[in-house]
Amino acid sequence: MRLPPLKSLQVFLCAAQHQSFKAAAEQLHVTQAAVSQQIRLLEDYFDGQLFDRDKNQTKLNSKGKTLFPFIEKAFEQINLGISALTKESNSKELKITALHSVTSLLLIPNISDFQQKNVDLSVQFSPNNKLDSFQEQNIDVAIRRGLGDYAGLESRRLTDDAIILVASPLLLGSKDFHPNNIFSLPLLEDISSDIQAAIADCCAKFNINKKDLKVTLKTTDALPIIQNTLAGQGIAFVSKVLVEQYLRTGQLINIFNYVYDDPRTLFLVAPPHHFKWNKVQRLELWLKQLFSGSH
Repeated sequence: MRLPPLKSLQVFLCAAQHQSFKAAAEQLHVTQAAVSQQIRLLEDYFDGQLFDRDKNQTKLNSKGKTLFPFIEKAFEQINLGISALTKESNSKELKITALHSVTSLLLIPNISDFQQKNVDLSVQFSPNNKLDSFQEQNIDVAIRRGLGDYAGLESRRLTDDAIILVASPLLLGSKDFHPNNIFSLPLLEDISSDIQAAIADCCAKFNINKKDLKVTLKTTDALPIIQNTLAGQGIAFVSKVLVEQYLRTGQLINIFNYVYDDPRTLFLVAPPHHFKWNKVQRLELWLKQLFSGSH
């Protein structure tokens, strides 16, 4: 017997429980159009509508009401089976892997706030610029900067980001912010592809030949670049989210108020079932509050 797609059944269950395609989309982290498409696939399979739809409400019709309890019970059994194999391990210990820059600049300076609100959890960091193996390293969750496309893993966007051009007042002093003056200063260059795109964009905007820039450091690690920029060793193109605290305190200045929009940003990354764990859910909530400035 040919079964309908499991994904469509999952979407149906969520929409039926909420009596709303919009609420289902929010819970499943997809668009409302994607929910509608999956429901249509299921309705094509059963050769008839499962929901009555109008502008103000979506509700199960008689056919949908017949199907609903069977699908609900089936997914309960699936979840029980998954839980039997993927129970939350070490529920009092939270192991986070993150980029060196994120660990040093964002997590360590702020983690005391998380620990005060979650006194039952012991937090461990595993700084790594590569995505650790979750099973082999017993990692609970990762924080990565990118596009969120990690095969076999779920990614949840934490904040928006951009690339900006910064320097310390220690370096700038009373210099005239003319492009020729600024770009004659040493450049601490991150050779990551998104930073390189920002450098090319900025040089074009201010009619600067990139070959004339005085590069004194090259790396793909944002941490030493930001540390050296804070020390007044040069100008740098950096992720805005990594240096916002230094912009607020005046330790760094956004030169020209230059902003390069970048689709890359910070994501919370883990196997999908890890997001069902209470400790990971608490971390996700805290991180979103941290980046919204409401922690």
